[in-house]
Amino acid sequence: MKKRKDGRYQKKVMLSDGRSRLVYGRTIAEVNQAADALRGQDRQGLVVGDTTTVDEWAKTWFVTYKSGLRNNTQNAYRNAYNNHILPFIATRKLQEVRPVHVRQVMQAVADQSESLQGKVLVTMRQLFTTARQNGLMQGDPTEGIKITPHARPKKKEYLALDEQEALMAALESADPRARCFVGLCLYCGLRREEALGLQWGDIQGDKLTVNRAVTFLNNQPDPIQELKSKSAHRTLPVPQRLLDLLAAVPRTSLYVVTCADGEVMTRIGFRRMWDKVKRASPCEVRPHQLRHSYCSNLYRAGIDLKTAQYLMGHATIQMTANIYTHMEKEDASASLIQLERYLSGGSQAGGDFSKSSQKVVNP
Repeated sequence: MKKRKDGRYQKKVMLSDGRSRLVYGRTIAEVNQAADALRGQDRQGLVVGDTTTVDEWAKTWFVTYKSGLRNNTQNAYRNAYNNHILPFIATRKLQEVRPVHVRQVMQAVADQSESLQGKVLVTMRQLFTTARQNGLMQGDPTEGIKITPHARPKKKEYLALDEQEALMAALESADPRARCFVGLCLYCGLRREEALGLQWGDIQGDKLTVNRAVTFLNNQPDPIQELKSKSAHRTLPVPQRLLDLLAAVPRTSLYVVTCADGEVMTRIGFRRMWDKVKRASPCEVRPHQLRHSYCSNLYRAGIDLKTAQYLMGHATIQMTANIYTHMEKEDASASLIQLERYLSGGSQAGGDFSKSSQKVVNP
């Protein structure tokens, strides 16, 4: 250690890789504290003296770790970072990020949907995990951080059979494209992007093969039409109801569901088409709700869990099991209501109860 002409103290610290670094302080205690901090970084495997900011790492992280993902997924990460993380911690050095900073980000989105909160938290967690793996920071500042749950009523996940019938009846005089889209999601369980990516050549007799998905880049269809996963590629039986809907759709394009001008669907084109469905529908309806309705129909029809997983195109059986379990819980609740009615003397027919409480399928 030596004292410089400017009055500060200077000390050389040898690192584990043989390099040396100089630290400075206005007092001996201060320079020793700086030296201890430097050795601590070295022992922890950190890049000693690194000054990389969150924003600098975010750019590297996105290109290195996220560039191979589907465009929709990339956009979800990009939007979470640009809109909700960047304004708070972008200029902060990675090694200075603490849980309090993460909480500030999460507090700013606490009134947003639980889904959005989850995306923001996952983005930060992955951002900092990869930074730690590369020796740029110590610890996990997202540890113990959770989203803020809302006490809002949960949206209905599927339509009951009578609601499905009422919806299709209401769409009889609607745009054939809109009616066909609803039918593809309701009777074959297609995701929105799968229904929009369906071509006439994918339909052979009473079978339909999911080969592509149409998502959007801003307003235009993404030319990369990759499916969500390998499991999404599947061949499905087409019920007669859907065959009748398909027969009524004009074949003006390779694609089954198109814009009004016959071109590949755009984001605005889809919104306009879906507005027609919402105006005609006798109940609240969302595209993904139709797919869940298909899964509920599989459950009610007694389709086993493994077959349902294939038909839904789920990557894991747990995804299908979650829906089936939800249906079972509803059945159990309905059975309890009927049991209470029976025990109170409201029903003399025990056979009715046993029939309603019988499990359709045991996944």
